Amino acid sequence: MTPRRPKPPTQAGNRQLLEAVAVLLHKANSALFITGPGLSHDSGLSNYRGISGLRRKKPEDDKIFEAALSAEMIKRKPELTWKYLLRMEEQVKAAQPNRAHEVLVKLERQIARTTIMTINIDRLHQRAGSHNVIEMHGAMFDLLCSSCELSTHHENFDALDIPPKCKTCGTVLRPDMPLFGEALPVDPFTRLQQELDLGFDIVFAIGCPTMFPYLARPILLARAAGLPAVEIGETRSEVSDVVDFRFKATTDSVMGAIWDIYTTLGPRDLPTTTRAE
Repeated sequence: MTPRRPKPPTQAGNRQLLEAVAVLLHKANSALFITGPGLSHDSGLSNYRGISGLRRKKPEDDKIFEAALSAEMIKRKPELTWKYLLRMEEQVKAAQPNRAHEVLVKLERQIARTTIMTINIDRLHQRAGSHNVIEMHGAMFDLLCSSCELSTHHENFDALDIPPKCKTCGTVLRPDMPLFGEALPVDPFTRLQQELDLGFDIVFAIGCPTMFPYLARPILLARAAGLPAVEIGETRSEVSDVVDFRFKATTDSVMGAIWDIYTTLGPRDLPTTTRAE
């Protein structure tokens, strides 16, 4: 799938804002990046309500998607749920990390502590090379046996019988992520709180057109502490009037521009802690 051509951040005064953010990043020892479907969209990946690989074409599609990708349906008619999961997988496999993903990997190697908090389930961050990623909604390629409560990782679904079944008990496997109508998992929130307790020097929201309360909270905490907050995306969100820097453009173009300026600022002290590459 061919990614969309980036729209350059050309608003008046944006160069100065980009420079200011790049300088803040260059000085930062810790950074939190909150990412959403807008980031994957810039890789050419369609999203329906944050579900990678689904594009709403007809008014009735929303009810069909939500019914098919529900916990009730995978119990009653798993073949129907897996029909849509395979459609999602086809798009996700075809998508490639974009420049914003790549810049986040580079920043992870420059800044002592960086954390990505994402609601995307496509694992494009990991494919790009990021390591410290908190998946708030899980991932579609981790499959769970709801009976054995065991989760297994898969790169794709190519080698699986469809619908796949647990080798131990025969229960139909499901993605280890919340389906429609289910609560979000607890573990990512615990891990996020641990990171927030350590604190961050700067917080970004990247490609998040809807800032759910748990996404907005780190932004609001940063503002309350007098720390810089940055939003990047083509549409306004619930935190657009709160952040210090707001860029209305594609995520890959803005992150690419910030990195280009960052590299002109000269060497910085090596991180006290580095991630494995």
